[in-house]
Amino acid sequence: MEKAEKRGGKTELITLKDRDIQACDGCLTCEKTSVCHIKDDMQEIYDKMLSADAIVLGSPTYFDAPTGSAMNFIHRTYPLYGRIKGKRFVGVIVGQLSGDDGVSSRGKVEDYFKAIAGTHGLDYRGSLSVSARDPNDASKITDVREQCEDLATRILKQS
Repeated sequence: MEKAEKRGGKTELITLKDRDIQACDGCLTCEKTSVCHIKDDMQEIYDKMLSADAIVLGSPTYFDAPTGSAMNFIHRTYPLYGRIKGKRFVGVIVGQLSGDDGVSSRGKVEDYFKAIAGTHGLDYRGSLSVSARDPNDASKITDVREQCEDLATRILKQS
């Protein structure tokens, strides 16, 4: 975020685990109305996503998948289907496993994020994938700053 802000981008961090995002109940009302009937923090997030030029979705990997809060968020974006098409999108994936197993685990989440971007017609600009267990681990990666700089370039670049 810091790299994007230094280049003139306006950013806002929404920490999903700190939000009340209930699971989709599969009622399909949103398919007809483009509005979710569940009243929780997603209502505010919908507005932010609709007004944003770009969306960055980040998640640690849990058992080769995004977190439960990330999955709830993704499932609850169905009311935005067709309404966020063309917005720039990148993923950020963090997993504690290193080596081939870690790359494979993070790769599964990256592939899922790419598929979700495709479903929504988002302009997928790639992902940042790092091996880290604790919050400070990522800062120890020698080229993480360059990777963040590259991610900022990709998300801010106009088509």
